[in-house]
Amino acid sequence: MKKILVGVFITGYFLTHLQAQQKCSAGNYLLHQMQADPSLQNAIIQLEEFTSQRSLNASRGNVRTTTTSQVIKIPVVFHVLYHQPGENISDQQIQQQIEALNRDFRKRNADTSKTPEVFVPVAADMEIEFQLAKSGPAGKNTNGIVRKYTPVKSWMSDDKVKFNNEYGDDAWDSKSYLNIWVCNLQGDLGYSTFPGGDSGKEGIVLSYQVVGYGGAHAQYGMGRTCVHEVGHWLNLKHLWGDTYCGDDNVDDTPKQSSYTSGCPTGIRTTCDNAPDGDMYMNYMDFTNDACMNIFTQGQKQRARVLFESGGPRYSILFSKALNEPVFFESPLPEFHPQWLYANVYPNPATSQVTIYFEYDARWLGKKLFVYDVTGKIVMKKTINTQVLQLDISKLNAGVYIIRAEKAGESIVTKFVKQ
Repeated sequence: MKKILVGVFITGYFLTHLQAQQKCSAGNYLLHQMQADPSLQNAIIQLEEFTSQRSLNASRGNVRTTTTSQVIKIPVVFHVLYHQPGENISDQQIQQQIEALNRDFRKRNADTSKTPEVFVPVAADMEIEFQLAKSGPAGKNTNGIVRKYTPVKSWMSDDKVKFNNEYGDDAWDSKSYLNIWVCNLQGDLGYSTFPGGDSGKEGIVLSYQVVGYGGAHAQYGMGRTCVHEVGHWLNLKHLWGDTYCGDDNVDDTPKQSSYTSGCPTGIRTTCDNAPDGDMYMNYMDFTNDACMNIFTQGQKQRARVLFESGGPRYSILFSKALNEPVFFESPLPEFHPQWLYANVYPNPATSQVTIYFEYDARWLGKKLFVYDVTGKIVMKKTINTQVLQLDISKLNAGVYIIRAEKAGESIVTKFVKQ
C-alpha cells in the first residue's frame, strides 16, 4: 500500500483550486470540520491505520469471509428539502439514482467498454448495492423517501440542511442508513462526510439538479455525482489526494497532478506517471459523467474494509432497514404548499378570518389588501406573521377578495362574510 500521508492529505485541502469545488466540496468540507473539531484529525489517522492493517491482512488472505465474499447491501433514505415546487424531485428520479449507484458500483455500466485497455485488469465490481429503506428507525413502513417543504431558499455546504431546527431534516440513524439530502445546494453539486465524523451529520448532500438522469447540468446527467460522493462516504479520496501529485492511498490508481475537468481522451501524463498516464475516467475524478467508468480493485479493498469488525460501517451489515417493517401505517395524504395561494379559515366567517402563510415565509413584510366586489379597498395590513388574523366584524355581509403581491407574484383568494 502507498505510504499514508495524513498530514499531507489534510494540508492539501488548502491547495485545491477553487474551481474544483464546483463539482464536489468534500475536501474543503472535511477541512472545516477538522477546524471545528480537532479530534476529527485523530479519528482520520486511526481510520487510516485500521485500513492499512486490514488491507495488509486481506493481501495475506486473513479477512473475514462474511464481508469479503458477500454483496454488501446499503439501506438508503433520501431527505428531499424543497422551497420551490421544481426542487421537489420525483420518485422516478430517486429510483434512477438508486439504479445509477447499482450500475456503477456493480460494474454493470455499458461504458465499461471505454475503460483504457491498460486499466482493464484493475477494474472492479465493488460488490456493493443500494436499496431504498423499507423500515424506518421505529420499525414503521417507509418508501425510503422523506419530503419536506422548507422556508430556506438555498443551502450551503455547512450541514444545516441536516437538522430540523435549521428547517432541514434530521438524519436517520447513520449506523443503519445511508442518508442522502437533496436540496437547492449553492456553489457545489454535492459533498459527503468521510467515515469517523459526527454521526448526526453522516451522509451525502446533493443538488436537486443532479439526482437521477437528465437534470439541469447536461454534463452531470447520469447520476454520477452521487456515485462520486458515495465513494467519499466509503473513504475513497480524490485521485490527486487533494494536493499537487498527492496520494489517495490506493496502489492501483496512478498519481496525478490535480482534478480533470471536461471529457479528455487519450493518455494524459502528469506526476511522472508515463506510460499509462492519469486514470481520469475513475469515478473519483471530476470528469463529466459520460467519461467516468471505473472503480479499481484497490478502491474496492479500501471501501470494503470499512465493513470489517471494528470498522465505521460495520453496523450497516446488521441494519434492519431492509427488513419488512414491524408496524404498518397508512400514509397520510401529502399536503404540498401551493405557491401563490393562501389558506383562509373559516370560510364563510362572521367576525374573524385566519390566513395561513406558514408554507412560504417569503410573504412576510408584504402588504395585503381586502377588496369588496366593487373593487374598493376596505382593509389593508402588513403580513407580519405566517398565521395572520383579520378582524372582519365591521364589514358588511358579502364576498370579499384578498390580494397580496411581491416580486411579480400575487396571491388572490376570497372569503364570504356572513
